[in-house]
Amino acid sequence: MTTRKGMDLYFFIIILAGIGLRLVMPMRGYNQDVEAYRVVADIVAHGGNVYAETKRYNYGPIWFHILHVLDIFPWHGANKLIELRWKVASFLTMVDAGIFLMLFRLYGTRIAALFFLNPISIIITGYHGQFDNLAVFLGLVSVVIIESKEKSFWVWLGLIVMGLSLSVKHILFLFPIWLAFKENRWSKKISFVAIPYLVFLFGFLLYMPEGGNGILKNVFLYRSGNNAPFWAVFAPGILYKIVPSFVLFIVTLLVLGLFWRHKKTIESLHFYLISLVVFSSAISTQYFSICIPSIATQWNWAYAVYTLAGSAFLLVVGHELHISSLQNLLGWDGSEGDMLLIVFLAFGLFIKSISKQGIDRLIKYIKTTFAWLLEQMQCQIKAPW
Repeated sequence: MTTRKGMDLYFFIIILAGIGLRLVMPMRGYNQDVEAYRVVADIVAHGGNVYAETKRYNYGPIWFHILHVLDIFPWHGANKLIELRWKVASFLTMVDAGIFLMLFRLYGTRIAALFFLNPISIIITGYHGQFDNLAVFLGLVSVVIIESKEKSFWVWLGLIVMGLSLSVKHILFLFPIWLAFKENRWSKKISFVAIPYLVFLFGFLLYMPEGGNGILKNVFLYRSGNNAPFWAVFAPGILYKIVPSFVLFIVTLLVLGLFWRHKKTIESLHFYLISLVVFSSAISTQYFSICIPSIATQWNWAYAVYTLAGSAFLLVVGHELHISSLQNLLGWDGSEGDMLLIVFLAFGLFIKSISKQGIDRLIKYIKTTFAWLLEQMQCQIKAPW
């Protein structure tokens, strides 16, 4: 039996390892996102309007204010870009630590460790410097508040926090609708949708009208690409050509929200984050870390393979850690890696979304079909020609 002292030791080791591994990642260098952060921080420093002065910022205003605070925080270094790069990595590491503590509180040490020691999360936070984890953290906080408190005040507070999550990065842009599906009364449905979106929209008012055009083009109309790996692999060619992948993405998430409306709020969030990555119409490298807290809570063999393949992908691909010796050892430069990862993530989601009885029925059906095919093949072999 594990003693309390043993648990405290495991907890301490996990915290130290998770933080330490993230903070060595900046030694590998930086990418274009960090350069964009430097541009944005300089605009804020001279009192400019970010939305009017650069196309390299596609989110709500919270993150560029955080960049400004980090930028003015005392730091010993000669290069302002490198300084900001280390500050961002340190801040995002603390955000990951916050997610770890939340998962520890909700699920225990094992699940929290599966997130905090996951190489995908470590590399995206420490090297890539993307702040999706801050939006996910606020999303977790919001659903914990909503789920644990019945009084209207606490529900509203949770919805406001969800609006702040959208204002950081609009990862949860359809999740308020998922929550509305759970409610029977229309007044609550409207509240669950309206409050987060109003908080999100309110954040842009201070930057209007000067930044209006930039907000429209670079935030609301911004698309990072159209690679849509799930749809490219699984959708029939004719459907993929006729219906835009973004429409397929939105419709699928809405249908899944309706299908899973009876799940607990925190469980719905996990299914949403995984589904968001699986069915997305545009996948960038940092997206692969969005679902890591959620797959930790639903761990299965497919998610384990996703983690292994994703870790290898981030180690060898050119715009990430680009370790050439590992490229040579694996004989792989990361090509088609996004499709490979989405396939395993989709399998993991499929396994978790159907009941044990459903899995048993599916296995029985596959066995029966295989036996029938085998029987037909034998009959054909033995039959006179």
